[in-house]
Amino acid sequence: MRITRFWIIQILIIASLFSILIGSYLFSFGWFANKPTLEQQAEFSPPASVALTEPTPALAPTRSATCSTAEGIPSLSDIEDSLGSHDTERQASCFSFLQAESMAGDKGAELWLGRAYHNGWGVAKNLAEAANHYQQAATADDAATRDSARQWLLQLQQEQRQP
Repeated sequence: MRITRFWIIQILIIASLFSILIGSYLFSFGWFANKPTLEQQAEFSPPASVALTEPTPALAPTRSATCSTAEGIPSLSDIEDSLGSHDTERQASCFSFLQAESMAGDKGAELWLGRAYHNGWGVAKNLAEAANHYQQAATADDAATRDSARQWLLQLQQEQRQP
């Protein structure tokens, strides 16, 4: 049986597509990642006298004192963690960041300032100021921010009605 040029090209195309598929699968699971060699691992291994059961304070992860990130845009969980933390320096830093963003016209920052005043995060609890920030955020162009601000304002009004 004679194989024509057409079938040879078809087989080569299928083989190359198959190798691309397998390669992308292996890359996605990190099989070709830059893994340290045994010599590099030996350089970073702790001495035998160090107990590995308790982390040393120098190796313990630390949180930054602000809710802003290196890019300048914190995630929602960073903002909530910073405002809700018991670290007053972190709360104050995040609150001042949100105030600056609010003055720049960010309605999402207005919403978070309302939540800060509503819950007493980093500032004294002030429901009137919270309502003011919620109303400012309710004028946002973004539907999610606008709807969230309206829901928080409604919840605040319900809390004020209850004794």
